[in-house]
Amino acid sequence: MTTTTELRELGAQITAALEHLPPDATAVIRVRHGAGSFLTGGELWVTSGPGQIPARACELPATVGLRMSLVERALDEAGLAYPKADLGLRARWRRVMSAPDVIAGYELAVRATGDRPQSPPISRHREADKT
Repeated sequence: MTTTTELRELGAQITAALEHLPPDATAVIRVRHGAGSFLTGGELWVTSGPGQIPARACELPATVGLRMSLVERALDEAGLAYPKADLGLRARWRRVMSAPDVIAGYELAVRATGDRPQSPPISRHREADKT
């Protein structure tokens, strides 16, 4: 059973990786299915700018054992945006990889939004003596 803590952990992993990207970078989450309906792994891939080749940025260990819909829920809870379509789950995810040990691989574009909680300001108080 998936807990809210597991989803928060995945959201935190993705958010931390996205914080250091340049403004024109793009990112996708790539997940792998094994023989069952659960994910066997996930990674964040980044393209640093237009025309660049994607590179693996980091492993996402919190994806193991989740379903693709739970990855989306983790993104929603973390305030991260991804393409949403009324055509169903597979419309959002693009099939990308095929290997002997991978039943299916999919990727989902993801980006940070302004809805994420920001770091609190250092201080909102003025000193009484200074005006």
